Amino acid sequence: MPESTNTTRRFHLAGLTAAGVVTIALVTVLIIRGFIGGPDATSAATARSALESQRAIDEAIRLAQQRMLEQRPDLAEAVLRNAANEHPADAELRIQLGEALFAQDRVQEAYEQYNEALGLGPDNAELQFAAGTLASMAGLVDRAAQHYSVAQTLDQANAKYPLYLAQVQRKLGRTEEAQSNLVRVVNLVPDLAVAWGSLADIAFAENNLQMASHYLGKALEIEPDAPSWLLLQARILRREGKPEEAAILLSAIAENQPVPDPMVLREQALCMGLLGRQTDAAALYDRAIEVGHPNADTLAELHYEAALWHERLGNDDRAAACAQRAVELGENRAGIVVQRLAEGS
Repeated sequence: MPESTNTTRRFHLAGLTAAGVVTIALVTVLIIRGFIGGPDATSAATARSALESQRAIDEAIRLAQQRMLEQRPDLAEAVLRNAANEHPADAELRIQLGEALFAQDRVQEAYEQYNEALGLGPDNAELQFAAGTLASMAGLVDRAAQHYSVAQTLDQANAKYPLYLAQVQRKLGRTEEAQSNLVRVVNLVPDLAVAWGSLADIAFAENNLQMASHYLGKALEIEPDAPSWLLLQARILRREGKPEEAAILLSAIAENQPVPDPMVLREQALCMGLLGRQTDAAALYDRAIEVGHPNADTLAELHYEAALWHERLGNDDRAAACAQRAVELGENRAGIVVQRLAEGS
């Protein structure tokens, strides 16, 4: 997905203050009713109680926001928890508490507060989206899909919701649904490169190179210099049996990157292998490992593939080291390499 794409540390949700406005409006009505007749004692008491509650909520939020500005989300959390205990039905308190928890990198707890807020007021597409994003960050991919789906239902004109929904559907292996949502995105926003690029990536994964090239062409028309689309173009060229063209394109990408991209290095290594340059391929894998990757599964694959190249070259010590590290990172296939090298030594 872009996955995106980058998540901000605060969610500014349009319409969430509506709950406060409704409360104030209700208080006003009750006060007016107290003046014009009816059970004035009960109405006045109810109005005063509602007004006092709203003032307490507003003050808690004001104080918490001040603590957040002071870079003390822990103190903001304490204020908001006390207020939420006293006013458990207020959605805004839950949202603010979620922000304070998120600022402390307690993502799942933050998601739980946003999820609570969803049950305390009228449904809101942006709040559903925020909850979905937190769920995705917490690894709750199924829940993220549910929230994004509801957001899309509530606001079918916003391309952001089907775009994010498609990304989590891909993670869940629901490829056809992801494709359908991406088509919806490009129909809503035809010049959104990430949607076209995602469609191209799906087609590439299915080895439908013709459709992958078609979709990728759309993305490149919009973002001709985007490294991610150029990398995919190189991958398509390699799979079409044009490793030399792919290698030239990859070199151009690498020249424009101040920090090497391990995925570009990996693709270069694959091209070198097809061109018979095995030593260069192994060296490129070593460089990719040195750069590292934030995803442990991807890093494990890099170590495993590096082990295979070094084994082909007879660099058994290096191959064994790479394979062992791959095993430690969870790549089960590398265990066979470790065993094979141990038996051959």
